Amino acid sequence: MLPTLGYLALSLIVMAPVLPVFTTAIPGGPIAEVDGWQNVWNLWWVHRALATPTNPFFTPLLFYPQGVDLTLQTLNISNGILFLPVTALFGPIAAYNAAVLTALVLSGVGGYALALRVSGDRLAAFIGGAIFAFSPFHLTKIWDGQLEMITLQWAAFYAFFLLRAVEDLRRRDALIAGAFLALTGYTSWYYLFFFGVYTLLFAAIWLSGAAREQRVPMLRQFMFTAASGVTLLLPLLIAIPRAASAMLEISEPWFNPANPLDKILIRSANLYDPFLPNGLHPLWGSAVETLVRTWHPYIGAWNIALGYTALALATVALALARSAAWRWWIIGLAAMVLSLGPVVQIGATRTTIPLPYQILLALPGMELARRPSHFVVITTLMLAPLAALGLRALTKRLLLRSGSVLAGIAAVLIALEFAPPHWITHSFSVHPYYARIAAEPGAVIELPPPFESSDPLKAQMVHGQPLVGGFVSRIPLYPFVEYAPGVRQLWRMRPDTTHLFVTPANDRLMELNAYGIRHIIVHWRQIPVERHAEAKEALQQTLGDRAPVYEDQDVSAYIVPPSEEAPFVYAAFGSGWHPEEYDGKRRWRWMGEEGEIILFNAGHFDVPVHLILFLQAYQTPRQAILIFDRQPLGDLTILPKASGVALRLLAPPGEHRLRLRAPADHDPRVPDRTVSLAVFDARLSTSSRSDKQR
Repeated sequence: MLPTLGYLALSLIVMAPVLPVFTTAIPGGPIAEVDGWQNVWNLWWVHRALATPTNPFFTPLLFYPQGVDLTLQTLNISNGILFLPVTALFGPIAAYNAAVLTALVLSGVGGYALALRVSGDRLAAFIGGAIFAFSPFHLTKIWDGQLEMITLQWAAFYAFFLLRAVEDLRRRDALIAGAFLALTGYTSWYYLFFFGVYTLLFAAIWLSGAAREQRVPMLRQFMFTAASGVTLLLPLLIAIPRAASAMLEISEPWFNPANPLDKILIRSANLYDPFLPNGLHPLWGSAVETLVRTWHPYIGAWNIALGYTALALATVALALARSAAWRWWIIGLAAMVLSLGPVVQIGATRTTIPLPYQILLALPGMELARRPSHFVVITTLMLAPLAALGLRALTKRLLLRSGSVLAGIAAVLIALEFAPPHWITHSFSVHPYYARIAAEPGAVIELPPPFESSDPLKAQMVHGQPLVGGFVSRIPLYPFVEYAPGVRQLWRMRPDTTHLFVTPANDRLMELNAYGIRHIIVHWRQIPVERHAEAKEALQQTLGDRAPVYEDQDVSAYIVPPSEEAPFVYAAFGSGWHPEEYDGKRRWRWMGEEGEIILFNAGHFDVPVHLILFLQAYQTPRQAILIFDRQPLGDLTILPKASGVALRLLAPPGEHRLRLRAPADHDPRVPDRTVSLAVFDARLSTSSRSDKQR
């Protein structure tokens, strides 16, 4: 209890500026304004999902109407569940700050437990736990608002119980270690991966140093640990393939497609990084950050300083207590090497010297593990037992009766090095209009699209309505905004110039109603001035002359009025088609090997559909296969001259896909493009019980 109270006191001192605004603001730098509020939304969503009850790993509130799988996102459901009472009583902001404080305290306790087990010295272990809990890496995660990575404590407890399991050979410890490994996985995929690698290193070192008769019992303990961890993680592991198949790999502005390793290299540690002073220090932090940003221009996790006092104590441990320290040194050094990524980088120089991380990249699924620098979390944990061993060994070497003097000197030096930044607090603030739409059910479209902003998530915590698009760490495939008429104009913020499958203007409101879209909110200050004219044309094309129901200097808000229910079907080009081309009044679209046409029946009854496509093959006749909702319709020969193909289909309510497949050739006019068939005209008519035609 004493170490726990000690770490609590230190955590309250470190986070003192946050305490007066505990329920209304979160701490952090510029990145926390995005990532921090995203994690507050995570806590809000888990509470809402479990109160409904709904599967918390899938939310229908983002990327409406398809929803988004949160399995591979930064949901950190462990925090959502553990702090559910705080969220329910005081709100998600208080839950976020409580989770941060808890992570600081328990990370200290976990580091202390490991250091005490290794060193046997309580005071030295307390210093070791503080080095881990208040490391520059940990405080940087708080500065960036990344709650899933702030939660280090489960990994520390895992390392402690794994050590006990293999040394004491008690099955209970192995099962507890597996439980903490599962908690790590339910918090952060990155930490699960890192401590999976840690386990392999740990097992190799301990098994190689064990007596022959001990190896089988120790191996059995590792198997019990793995079995309990995997069993508890099974719901998550089963969902991975489904979640991964829905992910969209996007090219970020600083990613060079010609060099796929670029993204990983930028997020790898530099050879200088571990040995620099604390980049968040209130005195010299800005100077260090300016230097580091020359080789880490876009990465948030740039501050991985290990601390000179911690490194000095670890070196003393290796020199004076080698038999107890060498294993931890090897693991810490191996993690440091892995944090450097695929090749050695020295300052702004990128060498071609290969590193072991390239082996990890060869493993299936590792394309999602793009933060090698975060391997340093293992090194910071290894510094806890090493610093404790160093203090104990130094006390013995100097023949001191008590280690309190040395511990006090070490504490002062660490406090000077690891001093926290001047915390900035970000208050919760949303436009007052959002409170008005809480009682008006219907999906919300925010313009500009909210892929890189947490503001729509903050607003959703007020209004609670589904959101078209949304902000998540890994963008899912989202074809809806590319083909749905009315929606696609707004999403692109420019009018639709297509002449194929044109929807009459007065039907746009019916289409928005069919999808349940009720609110359109435009933030004009966030849209570049040169895009305003196009955005207004898109609004005009979708809403006609309808005036906003609310308008001020910041936003214009529109409500889509309910339209008269009438059965109708619309068609749109889905995936596989190249942009529309034209020559005078003639317009056409080429497809590659496969193109899909989406039909959407917005009514409540089956509707007969008459679809006429004027198709032309590229240069030579081609055999085309037609598939409607996975049911083959047959095949036909398409000639190099446009001719009509008539299809009569029955469209039940909802969305349907007509797929065309044909062999494709490379188009010599356009690099890296294949073409097979072109649509020169497309006509859709429907009949219903009322014989309505369109």
